[in-house]
Amino acid sequence: MLASLLYPYDDDANKHIDKWLDQLSSEGCIARYEVAGTHYVQIMKWLDHQKIDKPSQSKLPPFVDCARDVANPREDSPLEGKGVEGSGKGMEDSATPQSAEPPAITIPLIDKSEYLVTVQAVAEWESTYPGVNVMQELREMRAWSVANPTNRKTSRGVASFIVRWLSKEQDKGGTKSPYAKPAPNATVPGRQERDPELVKREHDSKNAAPPSAETLERIARIRRGATA
Repeated sequence: MLASLLYPYDDDANKHIDKWLDQLSSEGCIARYEVAGTHYVQIMKWLDHQKIDKPSQSKLPPFVDCARDVANPREDSPLEGKGVEGSGKGMEDSATPQSAEPPAITIPLIDKSEYLVTVQAVAEWESTYPGVNVMQELREMRAWSVANPTNRKTSRGVASFIVRWLSKEQDKGGTKSPYAKPAPNATVPGRQERDPELVKREHDSKNAAPPSAETLERIARIRRGATA
């Protein structure tokens, strides 16, 4: 719907709109979420730039962050009680999602907190990216974050960072995931058997005794008579 409204004459927009929205989300410009099968987009900090004269109670379901939303992970919604446009509170105030279950791994963030990756999220990523060893890639993401403290992700951008990392790894062939199906064994076509009669003739020809001098002389006389 957004592609048709924003780019009515661009046939390629439908293929790229989801990626564009993900980029806006990773920058904290919007929040994407789904409730009861319906997709919503929240424009962040709307009231920093627009004034609503008579704000009313929002008729849209509020955004609630969930670690299971691996395709479009987002933070807590500022929608509650201030109309469709939102309250103006930015996502940078949101805390890293917490879970009652022990995390599978944690990734350091720019604010020195830890992003908790749940076992359930790992399982869903493994299903989404079957060619990738998700846990190994998460360990590498953690190692990268530890080694690059100034380039660590924010709480609002780390989930998109994980998805992009896994997607790129899937595209280039993966990392020998234990969930990936093994490639079928290559077979070499068998060598075609030669005609036994032809083989015998070649063998006899190689092993035949050379003609005698008398035979060669007779052959020469015959040839001279034929050309006379």
